[in-house]
Amino acid sequence: MTGGLQPKDVSAILSAWGEGDQEAGNELIGIVYQELRRLAAYYLQSEPVGHTLQPTALVHELYLKLFSTEPVQLHDREHFLAVAARQLRHIVVDHARNKHAQKRGGSQATISLDEAHGLAVPTDSRVIDLDRALGRLEKLDTRAAQVVELRFFGGLTDDEVGKTLGISLATVKRDWDFARSWLLNQIA
Repeated sequence: MTGGLQPKDVSAILSAWGEGDQEAGNELIGIVYQELRRLAAYYLQSEPVGHTLQPTALVHELYLKLFSTEPVQLHDREHFLAVAARQLRHIVVDHARNKHAQKRGGSQATISLDEAHGLAVPTDSRVIDLDRALGRLEKLDTRAAQVVELRFFGGLTDDEVGKTLGISLATVKRDWDFARSWLLNQIA
């Protein structure tokens, strides 16, 4: 995610937006939209075939979460990326939960088994399982959970994760290895 975002430009715009400058918020969207879309596409490529969430829709949901309320105090590009990654995680998990609820009946009309034959769409609960395991990991090792969130949901490189969290590349790799192993054990 090292694309066209210039850290100083984004930091200045974030600061102005945080102080209530709506024009800065519009400028920020113009700058980060394509970058966020690439981030969403990166994340969604790991989703199972047949998922219904598209990168553009994911970015629009993210936009609504970030920009439809009062400006958030974001310090710099890295802070913005960390907040975006966290919000992407919540959006994707909420989407999976809603899809899972619909599979269980939700607000759908009741139909017979004969009518339903061949209509079932498998819901992948891996995202929900990952979110639950990540919540448990946060209680055990907050920083390792942040590394996972930034890499998996945020699409950041190890270098970007290190800069965002203020830790060395070696620490990022150790945290990733630990978290990945721990999460695989939890989900299995």
